[in-house]
Amino acid sequence: ENVPPRITTKSSSDALALASDLQSLNSRMFGAFWCSHCYDQKQSLGYEAMQSIPYVECDREGYNNKRDLCKEREVPGYPTWEIGGRLFPGERSLEELREIVDEVKAER
Repeated sequence: ENVPPRITTKSSSDALALASDLQSLNSRMFGAFWCSHCYDQKQSLGYEAMQSIPYVECDREGYNNKRDLCKEREVPGYPTWEIGGRLFPGERSLEELREIVDEVKAER
């Protein structure tokens, strides 16, 4: 089965706090099972944090894929974050994700 590799890192307290805020903004991460940047992104957040962040598989060959949703949202590449209804393409550091989250929260 075409599933993404297992996340092997443990989440830092910063990553867990970030995941909680991402969750409150209905965030999700779009990706593909073969995408190394998607895996690196998940590894930077860690296993525990990624348990609370929905991951959307976009490749038609991927297990349990949501290809139609990815097309409908016009996901430009992988990974892409959807945070507060807006798309943010590309792998992001925890610091960058924190900045985006704080920005989106401030607009609400």
